Amino acid sequence: MSEITQPIPEKAGSKTFFISLRLKLIGVLALLFIVAFASIFYWLDGFVTGLAMDNLRSDLLATAQTAASGIDGDAHQALFESGQIDDATYTQIADYMRIIKKTNPQASGVYTYLQLPDKPDQVQLVVSAALPPGAVAAPVTAQGKAGECEVPSYNRPELGQDYTDISPTMVAGIQTPGVESELWSDEFGVWLSGYAPILNSKGETVGAVGVDMCARDVIELQQNIRTNTSIAFGVTLLILIAVVGVVATGVTRPVMELTRVANLIGSGDYEQDFSHLYSARLQDEVNKLASVFELMSNKVYSREQSLKARVEQLEILIDESKRDKQVSEIVDSDFFQDLQVKVNDMRSRFKSQDSSDSAPA
Repeated sequence: MSEITQPIPEKAGSKTFFISLRLKLIGVLALLFIVAFASIFYWLDGFVTGLAMDNLRSDLLATAQTAASGIDGDAHQALFESGQIDDATYTQIADYMRIIKKTNPQASGVYTYLQLPDKPDQVQLVVSAALPPGAVAAPVTAQGKAGECEVPSYNRPELGQDYTDISPTMVAGIQTPGVESELWSDEFGVWLSGYAPILNSKGETVGAVGVDMCARDVIELQQNIRTNTSIAFGVTLLILIAVVGVVATGVTRPVMELTRVANLIGSGDYEQDFSHLYSARLQDEVNKLASVFELMSNKVYSREQSLKARVEQLEILIDESKRDKQVSEIVDSDFFQDLQVKVNDMRSRFKSQDSSDSAPA
């Protein structure tokens, strides 16, 4: 019995940590919510940004095509060949592109270009909507927000000036309308560029119009989504933790109470009341467990009492056996036998003496 009741020793170096069931429920549900919310946010950010980019590309492409359709390709070709930057043709095309800029304020840079066959790694700028030297325009400055575009007062490029910072989309824009796939940024803001071909009277492409459009709306939309989503996430997470905490407390309270009662029973106090743990009308697994635990506790108590009674009886039998054995050992000893002989002999003498004393003289 002593071997059974000895506690099982813990393994050397092993450590256990207690985390309540309530904290586990809160942690698991909060983690699931964070994962689900992050997935929704990622999808929503990409979806809304994609829609905004599609709208920006459509607007940009329409602006570039409108500008290209209003330019006389034959005059544009003749202008490039003449190299006269301030003649009537240049001024007419530049004024027309400034009207395009006023129509769409987000279109910061509007220009035309072409590519010579012997210079495949660059294009040649022809007409720019930038103001000519000496002209001063009121600057449009940013308000210090990300995505705001400041329209710079660029120096007007020379007619035929080489431009090497080109992309495949820009080169392809001489033949077919197109828009860059990625935004680009500089010290003035974030931009998206689009291109449309300029046609001559024969329908042949002789150049292209390039438009750099401010992507302020897309950036602002991204920032608004992320800001509002972060606020909604924080508030919702706090509410979720509070609600889950209340629900988890209600769910785990019977388990905690059952654990407390089990600890008392384990210490030998069997007089515990389980009725409040299974008296509810709506029963669940915890209620059933409490009922079974009470039945088990009563059986364990009865068996313990029966075992105690048997142990007491066994102790009495053991004591009687020990006593009989001790008496037998004393009676069977040589000393006791010799003593008994002497006692019997003394008794015999006393009887003989008493008989002689009682005889008549």
